Formats: sequence, C-alpha cells, structure tokens
Amino acid sequence: MERVMFVELGMGADLHGQSVTKAAIRAARNAIERNSMPGMRALVGGDTANMKVHVRLAVPADKGKLDLEAVRAVFPYGQVTFDVVDGGMLTPSGILLADKDDTQDMIYIVNAAVEVGY
Repeated sequence: MERVMFVELGMGADLHGQSVTKAAIRAARNAIERNSMPGMRALVGGDTANMKVHVRLAVPADKGKLDLEAVRAVFPYGQVTFDVVDGGMLTPSGILLADKDDTQDMIYIVNAAVEVGY
C-alpha cells in the first residue's frame, strides 16, 4: 500500500460455539460498519478495485480454523490482504451450551485493525 488513508479498529466475539471465523467477521464488520469514505473513489481514479484494504486480525486460538475468505466477504471493495497474529482474548462465559455448539465454556474475542488506502 503506497498511502494509508484510514485505520479502523474493531472487536468481535463468539459467545458460544468457539468460532474464530465468526469472531473475526464480527471484528471486521465492527471496524467498518460506521464509516463512509466518499473521497476514496477520487483517490483511486474512480475505480474502487484500486483501493487497498489490509486487515490485521489478532486471534486468540485455533488460527488454523480461521476462514479468511469468509472474512474477505465483509469488504465490499478493494484488494483485501491479511495478517493474522497472536492476540485477542479467551475468557470464560460461565456456561457450556451444547445446543449452541459449545465444546467448552470459552468466549473467543478477535481484534481487527483495518487499513484503507491506495
């Protein structure tokens, strides 16, 4: 990325089911859901395919189960790249709910930093 124009931060959690993908999708959405970047089209020559989006995900466990294509689908425009790093958090929910696909009582929390530029 030649120039970073915005850095957006988000957090997502999977309360039951222990899915890092679900938590990462929520973190990515949280980072971008309250933003509008109307000037980006002008900066990328009117073609949003020229926009670059770099997503850094801090994942607490099960990184091998992270479906980056599912997370990529959150972003409507641009060339999306990823870094996945150790981080996030695991914390007990206090209850194991088999009907919610729990295999343990942990909440999976993922943090996202989304850089947007060209």
